Amino acid sequence: MSALRHEKDLRPAAAVAALLDATGERVTSVIPSGYEAYLRVLNPIELRDGSAVSWTNIVTQSGVRPRAWMQWPELEAVEGVVLPDGGVQPDMGSPAVSLAKQLIEALRPGQGLHYFASWAGYAGEISEPYLPFPPYQREMVLYSGPLIDDDQSPLVPNTATGRVPMYWWSRDLRWLVGHDIYARSLIVGCTRTAARRILESEQLDAYPVRSSDSILNEEFLQT
Repeated sequence: MSALRHEKDLRPAAAVAALLDATGERVTSVIPSGYEAYLRVLNPIELRDGSAVSWTNIVTQSGVRPRAWMQWPELEAVEGVVLPDGGVQPDMGSPAVSLAKQLIEALRPGQGLHYFASWAGYAGEISEPYLPFPPYQREMVLYSGPLIDDDQSPLVPNTATGRVPMYWWSRDLRWLVGHDIYARSLIVGCTRTAARRILESEQLDAYPVRSSDSILNEEFLQT
């Protein structure tokens, strides 16, 4: 884990916020337009014994065709889908540490600082200064820190609350990871090469999506 440094100069966050689509209906409301590839990476379903299973494995074993924009209520409601004993639905807005670690390995970030943004409304979170992020004007606090150590091993970022932040990006914006506080998945904008590594990773449950795809507000999909 990597404890992050709180940043009071919000200009790096403002640069990202200015690129987001304010409508809230497309992938570009979470990740700016212009990336070579866009992916949706699903949070794993954690079991009581500490192991995890992917959404894709569950729906495939149940004879249901998986798709990039499947949602958790569908998994619970669709006839034929069998959830594992002890399966716990993925937390909203909180990527699993295992997912973050594998994603860092696939993105292959360089040495040096990266930027991170986390919602100021979380209990125990630093509350100011903050910057509203489109499309829902979430009040975001800015952090910075490394994503790899001297041995190139991944450092999972965590904020003052111990959470993996909602947004993380390279200083040159070569890639950007983001999601909403109600999401059970991450959206990634990156190069085609990085996207191929993510899609080929056996530990990541990822699907290619388009920047023009509609994206649901999962606040209204809670069960």
